[in-house]
Amino acid sequence: MRAKEILKALTIPLIALLIYFIFYILWLILGFPSQEEIAAGAKELFSKYGLWIVFVGALIEGLLLFGNYFPGGFIIFLGVIAAGKDITRVLQILILVSLAFFISYTINYFIGKYGWYKLLVKFGLSKLIEKYKNKLEKQGLSLVFFTYWIPSFASLTATSAGILRIAFKKFLIYSAFGIIVWSLFWGTLIYFLGQAALEILGLKFVVIFFAIWIGFIIFRHLYKKSSLL
Repeated sequence: MRAKEILKALTIPLIALLIYFIFYILWLILGFPSQEEIAAGAKELFSKYGLWIVFVGALIEGLLLFGNYFPGGFIIFLGVIAAGKDITRVLQILILVSLAFFISYTINYFIGKYGWYKLLVKFGLSKLIEKYKNKLEKQGLSLVFFTYWIPSFASLTATSAGILRIAFKKFLIYSAFGIIVWSLFWGTLIYFLGQAALEILGLKFVVIFFAIWIGFIIFRHLYKKSSLL
């Protein structure tokens, strides 16, 4: 029983890890551009289309389901890198990203509140939504802080808040706080790392990240079980 519970809890990180490896293998096979070429291409892209591409990318990234299939996070990532050490440009990007996420998560809230999410459950979201709804019932809106670091998680939390009909004003306050905190965190991190931030997408760093994530989940479940004995 314990093994089944742990495997169930590991579903999201294992699926995410599988997707990354598929993407990584395709990247090698198809001979996609190097880090330097990506950085150069990003600067050209943003100089041509401006900040709106970041806003639209973040808007789609934050929407329930759509964000799972759209590389909005990568666009935002490249946007901050392309800004270089231009702090004004970086702040503009962070403001637009935060605004876009705020709009997306608010839309997700209403998708949950009015039951529109039921149209998307056929895409395999039913179990995830149920899981996040249960978490939100137990942890309250503090869950916002622990899930808003990744837009796909945030979209599930926002949708669940709507399903549970949590007070809209209260949701907006917590949502805005979570967005600002995590946008500043990622923006600051990428700003100081610069082009080296692309290495975070490398195999070594990703494996370490997922190892820590999976290890934490296993430890939490084992600790929870032992405390009940």
